[in-house]
Amino acid sequence: MSHLKLDLVFVDDALKFLQLRRQPPTFEYLNALIGAFIQRVPWESVTRIIKRDAMPETADCPRFPREVWSDAMEFGGGGTCFEINYAFFALLSALGYEGYITLNDMNEAQACHAAIVILFNNQKYLVDVSAPFPRALAFSSDATIYHYTPWLNFIIRPEGGNRYVIERTPHARPYNFTLSDVSVSEKDFEAAIEADYLPTGWFLNRVVINKMLGGKAWLFNSDTQPYMLEMFDHDGKHEIPLNPETLAQSLADRFHIPAEKVSAALSLVETMKVTV
Repeated sequence: MSHLKLDLVFVDDALKFLQLRRQPPTFEYLNALIGAFIQRVPWESVTRIIKRDAMPETADCPRFPREVWSDAMEFGGGGTCFEINYAFFALLSALGYEGYITLNDMNEAQACHAAIVILFNNQKYLVDVSAPFPRALAFSSDATIYHYTPWLNFIIRPEGGNRYVIERTPHARPYNFTLSDVSVSEKDFEAAIEADYLPTGWFLNRVVINKMLGGKAWLFNSDTQPYMLEMFDHDGKHEIPLNPETLAQSLADRFHIPAEKVSAALSLVETMKVTV
């Protein structure tokens, strides 16, 4: 059975969660879906840290679209770029959008970031609900395209060979990732999801949460000391200090993830540091 296939009832449940109605696949509806998703489903490592600890076998760890959606609807869970972009792509596919999933690079790290390419009216659009991008971003092999949004500006610069550098401004780290505009098969992508739960996987050793709040993405990273929330927009960098004594509850209140899950993930990360 394909993990990308969502049945009609489940799709209706997902749309109800997003507070949207089923519509024909238009560009405007695509952006409405993106906007609703990124406000409700965070990029986060909490759920994967907990699941990795609970599952003895790596093969039982991957969180595929139905599980990601169920966790989002049940308790506000999300996932890493592999998981939530795959879940969102499953919804788009069920709604009649055409496209494919990609594996992309970040500097020297290869195939470490997932994103979606949607084909619409003979134009390719980059969709990434994990970054997150607030809307679908057109790109072309013939020209650099600049996208201006109320939050940040995005630049997609062709490098040749189906590769594009993605940048965001203003930002302390303008480089986002390098898109490899090559369709990845369902089998290969799911193998990448599973491999990301190996000891070499990403974000199993730190709690990271990133979510659109009030039209801007706020980030928590447990490796950043002292603890804080960070956000970049057209006015620069913004920081909110966090009290270590009330950290789990503060993150739960901010990102709408249960405090007990946040606390469990933070404790597991601290245990890893002690045993290393």
